[in-house]
Amino acid sequence: MKSLYLCIEKKNDMNRRIKQVWLLAILSSFLLIGLQTYWLYNSVTYSMGEMGKKNAEKAELAIIAYQTNIGATVKEKSHIGYVVTAYFSDSKLPCTTICSPLDTDTIIGGVVYSKPGFGNVMEKRDTFDLRETDSNNSFDCLNTFITYQLTRFDKAHFDRFISRKLGNDFIGAEMKTGKHRLWQTRIVEPPTLFHHEMLVEVPFNPIQYQSMQMRMQVPMLPILKGMMWQMIGSLLVTIMLLLSIAYLIKVMLLQKKVDKMRSDFVHTMIHELKRPVQTLKMCVSVFSAQKTDEKDENALIMETVREESDNLTAYLAKLREVIRAEEHIPLQITSFDIHAALLNLVAVYRKNRQKEVNVSLDYQRTSDRMMGDRDQLLNVVSNLMENSVKYSGDIVNIHVACRDTEKEEVMISVSDNGIGISPDEQQRVWTKFYRSNAYPDMMQPGIGLGLSFVDMILKAHGGRKMMLSEVGKGTRISIVIPQHS
Repeated sequence: MKSLYLCIEKKNDMNRRIKQVWLLAILSSFLLIGLQTYWLYNSVTYSMGEMGKKNAEKAELAIIAYQTNIGATVKEKSHIGYVVTAYFSDSKLPCTTICSPLDTDTIIGGVVYSKPGFGNVMEKRDTFDLRETDSNNSFDCLNTFITYQLTRFDKAHFDRFISRKLGNDFIGAEMKTGKHRLWQTRIVEPPTLFHHEMLVEVPFNPIQYQSMQMRMQVPMLPILKGMMWQMIGSLLVTIMLLLSIAYLIKVMLLQKKVDKMRSDFVHTMIHELKRPVQTLKMCVSVFSAQKTDEKDENALIMETVREESDNLTAYLAKLREVIRAEEHIPLQITSFDIHAALLNLVAVYRKNRQKEVNVSLDYQRTSDRMMGDRDQLLNVVSNLMENSVKYSGDIVNIHVACRDTEKEEVMISVSDNGIGISPDEQQRVWTKFYRSNAYPDMMQPGIGLGLSFVDMILKAHGGRKMMLSEVGKGTRISIVIPQHS
């Protein structure tokens, strides 16, 4: 036989809930701050990407301007005629371009004609298969090819020219010769939040597989200025969230302090009331011990005083149990004879003097023993039977049943023929100090703690409860206690 010590943790449960609320609030704040940060990060990244595209366009226009400038200079100074023909994907006929000194050559209908009197001009011709692209995007590559056949590429001159065009955004450039022709400008290394530089590759002389890789600076100041109101709004939302969480924690701490004050007050009240009640009971016992006629009026008064003193003592005991149940009171889990205990309870309630109480027991279990805190579980069943007597008519019929469930649990049911509980109140009756307004006799003894105590004991055992009630016909309450091996 094992003894397991479980705690009735109503108050502990409240503390856990407060901690859970704190944890959820803190996690929610971190999550929201994280989402805000993620949103801002994506916004900045998107803005930097757009700025990178604009820089790529600027780089492409700067290259075109450079090549146009160099081409015009070469054409003015060249003494060599150059004819280049290429086949593109969007044209069945070849496309031809020429570079000739003093316009010595001309193109008519795709055929190059030399003007008379210029026969001494040296002439070169090349033909290329460029059907991997179309003439709309790549016709200028013919002029570029001719330009760099007639002159050398001057890197220093290129850097000075591009610096004038792009300003401080230009960092440097490097010629690259690849295995494939590049026809469209592409971004090789996009800018990031922590790296404000980008690398863009622009077609330079595609026919000879040459491209220009240009490293450029992406300024953050314009991006931050454009997002200033977004960042201010995000910061304000975050500050408001943190202030709300701080206020929530402050209120919870205050609530916890008030709850402790309430608990201390109830403990003090119980302690102070126990002494006069015990004194009153002792005096009643002394008077009752004297020889008096049973029909004597004083004897009846003494009996009434004794009963009311017992009622007050029971209320104080129940209130003490409920208050203690909110603290750390261990449950002594043992194996005990539930059959004998129920038989004893049935016998006790059959002796009720104020009403005619008929109690029956239907025990269907194969074993007489079960696991649980014997005293607390018997208090639970006694509370249910006491309510059946209290809220029934002059003739009370109580049926107690005990059986096993399919889930290795013990179910104990208490049924009566009382006034019943309306559907609207079947959840509220488990609340501390709640008493229904539907009771015909509100002078009936009770302070609304019985079922709340039942609920706490069941939760401590890991059990559950079920209620089936109909107004005017009666109530059946079942408790289910899991069995621990």
